[in-house]
Amino acid sequence: MKPITYIFVIFFSAAIYVWLLYFVPRTDFISLLTGYSLISIGYLWLIKQLTYFQNLSSNKLYIFIGAAILFRLLAVFALPELSDDYFRFIWDGHLLVHGVNPFQALPTEIWADQEMAQSLGLTDNLFTGLNSPDYFTIYPPVNQLIFFLAAWLSPDSIYGAVLIMKSFIFLAELGSLFLIWRLLEVWELPLSRWGIYAFNPLVIIELCGNLHFEAFMIYFLLLFVWLAYQKKWVAATLSFALSVASKLLPIMLGPFLIKRLGWGRAIGFGALVALWLVLMFIPILDTEMISHMGESLELYFQRFEFNASVYYLLRWIGYQWKGYNMIATIGKLLPLLVIGGIGLVAIMEKKITWPQFMKVSMWAFSIYLLLASIVHPWYLTTLLMFSLFTSYRYVLVWTLLVVLSYAAYMSDTYHEQLGLVALEYLGVAAYFIWEMALSSSSSILRKL
Repeated sequence: MKPITYIFVIFFSAAIYVWLLYFVPRTDFISLLTGYSLISIGYLWLIKQLTYFQNLSSNKLYIFIGAAILFRLLAVFALPELSDDYFRFIWDGHLLVHGVNPFQALPTEIWADQEMAQSLGLTDNLFTGLNSPDYFTIYPPVNQLIFFLAAWLSPDSIYGAVLIMKSFIFLAELGSLFLIWRLLEVWELPLSRWGIYAFNPLVIIELCGNLHFEAFMIYFLLLFVWLAYQKKWVAATLSFALSVASKLLPIMLGPFLIKRLGWGRAIGFGALVALWLVLMFIPILDTEMISHMGESLELYFQRFEFNASVYYLLRWIGYQWKGYNMIATIGKLLPLLVIGGIGLVAIMEKKITWPQFMKVSMWAFSIYLLLASIVHPWYLTTLLMFSLFTSYRYVLVWTLLVVLSYAAYMSDTYHEQLGLVALEYLGVAAYFIWEMALSSSSSILRKL
């Protein structure tokens, strides 16, 4: 294949990224679906070319690396369109700059005192942009540090603050691309799998585009595995703590770590991780912070719902049985099922290696997302990262179909299109069943 062919596909994809990221509003679902579909075709073509990775000349190799960086750079300079979470990021940042703990007061409480709000640099644009002004913040220390830096460096510009935060996301993504490459090399896995993450449109649009901090969780998880594989345990504990301090979810991987470390070393490992976390939380730590964050997390999982699968089935059963939405009860049941499912995976695991850790982590995150009441598209990015180190490609399919969930925003009044949500999960389930039924040599995507 001539380099010009690669360049054409890359620049065609880049043009579609520019259109989607800069000109398509969230309410224009048809344009979003069309653009995402076109990018996905280019994405599948690019990763298919990488199956011949070992035969590529150095010039062609640089084309692929350059494309991964180019797509992310295009996303960095766009104001997020598919998510308005960045308003809360900047809000928290302004509070931190002025020495106010963002966990101590609700935005509505602060905004009620206009004199205080003005003294904190809070504007009407910021407040009206908040999607949860009646809830305490839930973002842990790594995120809060980035919020602080953004508000400090760009106190008067929302776009400037967004650009600063995206710059950190971009750097984290570059780190992840490098670590994925290195881990694939040392474990002698096909380097073509690097492209599954590097060119994935969901990863590019949701992380560098829509400013989601899964980028840091992914980077620090990869760094943790790299360091643990090299038996650099102290540095590994710090990296794992930073991943948890980016998003709390890595805690659920604890059972798999115990199996690799043994109980004695695991206790020491856990103690050091806990020490790092205490040090990270100290600037914002008090009794109110713990209770308010816990309260927000509880409300988040027991009141909100979006793009769920098993939860929606249980909700329907609840309506037939009780005649009302049983989210409060189901929201307490599902976490127990997640814990049980992850525990079962840990018990069944036989091959205790670090490559296998990525596989069981994929199953753990799959269980969590299938039983969650909220599955925002960017939640799949971490799951996709783990799947690279396995032969399973149902996650890749899921990242291509999850765009259907954005049909909920076709109008200013939020309304989920449950038919499209069902189509998304039926597609993923069908591919998963087909993938499990066929041998790896019979599945096209599993060759990637």
